[in-house]
Amino acid sequence: MSAPLLKDLIDVAFMQRLGNACHQLQPTFDSTRFVSTVVDDNYHALELKARIQRVATILFQQLALPFVKSCEILKPLSSQFGGIQGFVFPEVVAQFGLDQPDIALPALGHFTQFSTSEFAIRPFISRYPELTLPQLALWAQSDNHHLRRLASEGSRPRLPWGQALPQFKKDPTPLLPILEQLKQDPSDYVRRSVANHLNDISKDRPELMLELCQRWFGQHPDTDWIVKHALRGLLRQRHPVALQLFGYQPLAVQAQLQLPARVKMGERLEFSVLLSQATTGSGKTRVEYAIDFASKAGKPRHKVFQWLERVVNEPELTLQRSYLFKDLTTRKHYAGEHRLYIIVNGQIVTSQSFLLENVG
Repeated sequence: MSAPLLKDLIDVAFMQRLGNACHQLQPTFDSTRFVSTVVDDNYHALELKARIQRVATILFQQLALPFVKSCEILKPLSSQFGGIQGFVFPEVVAQFGLDQPDIALPALGHFTQFSTSEFAIRPFISRYPELTLPQLALWAQSDNHHLRRLASEGSRPRLPWGQALPQFKKDPTPLLPILEQLKQDPSDYVRRSVANHLNDISKDRPELMLELCQRWFGQHPDTDWIVKHALRGLLRQRHPVALQLFGYQPLAVQAQLQLPARVKMGERLEFSVLLSQATTGSGKTRVEYAIDFASKAGKPRHKVFQWLERVVNEPELTLQRSYLFKDLTTRKHYAGEHRLYIIVNGQIVTSQSFLLENVG
């Protein structure tokens, strides 16, 4: 049985609850009309983002109040709807409050405490950086971990599904004081956001991000975790400075790789490798495997997978692994020649090709 789709959380039952709750606070609000207007003939074909946008648009239109009055009603309402359903409230602000940042920013700060305003705040960062960045800095010092996370997550240069912030992809330095404030945050929820923010920076300004990570590393266990998670992209790219920071030195390794010449779609590719160190023991060792996947366009797609990280004291190490050739929402497989690589401390030590075949 497949998992329910996220978009199905924005369903008729949710809208009925939302409409009834609005009516309790604003008796002129017609909950039946609200639901029937939102759920038109095209509604069920809409994906999650489009559903949230539509609900927010019609909610504001049918409240038929000035933006400031709408916020006064929606603030107490928002505590009843968390998670994905709570996205509707900051979306109202993003759509209808952009010309009133003095009202909109406090509203976003309120709504994020029950869901998240990370997407809705981005138009304000883009249009009003001189207003929004000081507000983010204040939120970074808040006692509320949802507000502290918003300070980092909302300003990420490359937030997935969020509006782009090209000015901070080019120059993220105005955001660094916020990350400095949060680098030893007691909340894992916040620290993970800081790590993801730094990982975003690494894609456009890797040297700037590496310089910061070198300053941070070794100060505190929580900060060390942030640095390690933030550098995951550069580690996969075998960046020498990132590898050196964590003590992964080049090793003289011999590798014997075993894998079948062919595998069928839907089956597992079973493979093993014997790693032999020229000297006794290999010390701190990071092992990854990578696959060049055949693609529809013909150009191989290279994907790196984490395998092992530990101190190895024995002169030989045998590792076994498998990869399932089953399509995912984020990865589709195509028949054809593939290549498997074994990577030790950032060095490709062996590789071998194999053929992925269609069934039948």
